[in-house]
Amino acid sequence: MKKRILEIIYTAFAEWTAVERWACTQGCATCCTQNVTITALEGAQILNHVISHGNEQWFAEKLSARVMPFHPSQTMNEYAQICLNGDEPPEESCTEPVQACPFLESGSCTIYEVRPFSCRCFLSQERCTPSRPALVENKHLAASTAVSQLIEHLGQFEYWGNMLDVLPAMLDISKFQNIRRHLKDPSLADNCRLQTLKAKPLPGFLLGPDDYQEVAPLLEEVFNAKIEGKTVEAILNGAA
Repeated sequence: MKKRILEIIYTAFAEWTAVERWACTQGCATCCTQNVTITALEGAQILNHVISHGNEQWFAEKLSARVMPFHPSQTMNEYAQICLNGDEPPEESCTEPVQACPFLESGSCTIYEVRPFSCRCFLSQERCTPSRPALVENKHLAASTAVSQLIEHLGQFEYWGNMLDVLPAMLDISKFQNIRRHLKDPSLADNCRLQTLKAKPLPGFLLGPDDYQEVAPLLEEVFNAKIEGKTVEAILNGAA
């Protein structure tokens, strides 16, 4: 059920952004860094994809090549809760140099089919470079934030964090242990688990009135989609 909802969210967001002209093309990989956050649900999509293609050893080598990824101290929904309470959220700082994503080869993503939302939402109206950040309108940033919150809600109480922490942390699950057997450092999975957070329920969207008006059609498309006769909104609200 959660996988189907995630696919609905991905599709709705892709269609919502398709009306804009983006500069992003294959080979443009400035944004493909190690600082990508995911949920365990998204992690399972990636790990299942790796196993289905028989790439366990290759994937383990990629995980072993991680270089000090950024570890966020709060989830998106934790941040939202702080802001909605009227408090000042703590600043996040990354002091290590930003490294390229280990799944990037020759400027292309090797797990593109199952890339997480943090990658799917990173778009730019102009080709970006290390010295020129992505150019997007506020409505796109608002939509990306809202959808990120929704995906975290979908994966609540499971792993949330940097992709390169969440993926190794999940390797104790029986169907993924064959990947763990290929790790150069068997303790990597245990160490990464200590760096993960738990996804939190949605406390409310971080949207101002103008932002909500722009993003509402996207959210309504997701919420009104039906699975087995129930709307996604009802399922997310706990309908049996």
